[in-house]
Amino acid sequence: MATYKDIKGTSIEVVSSDPSNPVLGQIWYNSTSQTLKGLEFGAAAWATGGNLSTARQNPGGAGTQTAGLAFGGSVSPKTQTEEYGGTSWTSGGNLNTGRQYLSGAGTQTAAVGFGGAPSPSATEEYNGSSWTNSNDMSGGTNSTSGLGTQTAALAAGGFPPGDKGSDEYNGTSWTAGGLMTTNRQAMGACGTQTAGLVFGGGGGTPPQGQTEEYDGSSWTNGGSMSTAKRYLAGAGTQTAGMAFGGSEPPPVTGATELYDGSSWTNTSSMNTARSRLAGAGLQPAALAFGGNTGSVTNATEEYNEAGPATVTLSGS
Repeated sequence: MATYKDIKGTSIEVVSSDPSNPVLGQIWYNSTSQTLKGLEFGAAAWATGGNLSTARQNPGGAGTQTAGLAFGGSVSPKTQTEEYGGTSWTSGGNLNTGRQYLSGAGTQTAAVGFGGAPSPSATEEYNGSSWTNSNDMSGGTNSTSGLGTQTAALAAGGFPPGDKGSDEYNGTSWTAGGLMTTNRQAMGACGTQTAGLVFGGGGGTPPQGQTEEYDGSSWTNGGSMSTAKRYLAGAGTQTAGMAFGGSEPPPVTGATELYDGSSWTNTSSMNTARSRLAGAGLQPAALAFGGNTGSVTNATEEYNEAGPATVTLSGS
């Protein structure tokens, strides 16, 4: 019978700890754990993260998977802000105005929160410890979708249903942007002010699956989502976007889709199906938090794209 050495031309290495930089297909025996291990190409997956201290739906979100920011939300409009460090949430400075259905953009230490109820024009900036009021939006709205940075943010759509508008923020004030081709609210969004992406949504109408791309002045249609949904979240960029969660309408879903700049494909679903959640991060490493599973939740999940993964092949 052929041995591993006959097939691969090398023996299985015996080590006391896993190698720091293995290559795909490499196999080794860990004498400490008494296990046979190898490096293979693992599947994309969601993993459970640290729970929010305060359960909330319809919060604002910003940041990355290892430096996330959650603020506001409901059931009753909240002021609480929480910061995520990659494993757990800690309290940050409170919003000046408690709101739900608000949106966010930027990073954990340089974020902007805008819109929402009951103060649909309010805009606030976060510096990593406290929020300060900025100039109001010209047209107040809630259930708008936000993307971009603190000094170059974009708000698109919103309530009441029928809103096609978008507004651009320059770090001080808001100006009108281009009109979307489809009026809607409660969309997912990601990207930048000059390369933005919105998808899904709906209002008084059935859930929608349309995608639109923004170039800094006008919107054009992109590829439609596999499943129409609203009250979903997004992460990533215009050419590497993510859509996750939402409702179709009820029941809620954990379905996740990836966008490559022209079309959407399905990937691993979230562990906890929910709508009215917030998202942050990029397509390779995204963060989902809060929402409604049938009741308001504090659940957090981390998404990591397919890539090399160490697996145990046999042993204790």
